[in-house]
Amino acid sequence: MRTKRLEPLLMFVKSIYASTMLFGVIPFKQNPFWSLSPMLAPMAFLLFLSVYGISEIIPYALIGGMISIVVANSITMESDAAFNRLILRIDAMFVLTRGGLIPYAIGLALGNLINALPGILVFALLLWALVGLGDAGSWGVMLGALSITWAVVSMFGYYISTFARDIRDLWVYSPIFTGAFSYLPPVFYPLERIPVPELKFLAFLSPTTSTARLMQGAMGLVSLGSAESMILWLTPMIHASIIFLLLHLRVRKPL
Repeated sequence: MRTKRLEPLLMFVKSIYASTMLFGVIPFKQNPFWSLSPMLAPMAFLLFLSVYGISEIIPYALIGGMISIVVANSITMESDAAFNRLILRIDAMFVLTRGGLIPYAIGLALGNLINALPGILVFALLLWALVGLGDAGSWGVMLGALSITWAVVSMFGYYISTFARDIRDLWVYSPIFTGAFSYLPPVFYPLERIPVPELKFLAFLSPTTSTARLMQGAMGLVSLGSAESMILWLTPMIHASIIFLLLHLRVRKPL
């Protein structure tokens, strides 16, 4: 009796596992160099700062590098999901399973996260070596902030993928949103560097602004009160809720 009650949950987990293996583990084993591409831009920026001796901004650049790697890999949900729907028709297969598209999308997002892990590890080691961040609570905050970034950007990427109608639409928007989420907001630099208060407010339209500031606070680069920390955790969750609502309304229509 108990096994029958757990059967839907087990099928859901198996579907996630199958999707993660198909779109994450197996491709990574076949070509692990995929994980190097998202590292190049933040690593080049870090090298530029080091060459010119701008040491005070390097901790921010290390945090920005970790976030940009997560964003660059997560936003590829847009091209991956659209390619699977338009060319491979794989999503139709997952629709026929008990879990439907939800475990398929989660597995696809986890697969993209696997490609991000080597880059995150490299920047985390640099952060530990150069800044000396060793407190377990601080690393927990940073891990939580990166996880929220992955979830929100992956959900947004899947939402964008639903608008693709032709193969020429693939791989168009991922670079644009990578720049919009990683380099325009105060991710590689502190929020205080924005001189206009209105622009500071607009910066929070990007979910990475909140997560970057949380990580900067965990490193002791900025001082955060309890109220501000709560707002910073809440803001990306509001982003996620809005995207989830838009995605729910979108997938109810024929794609």
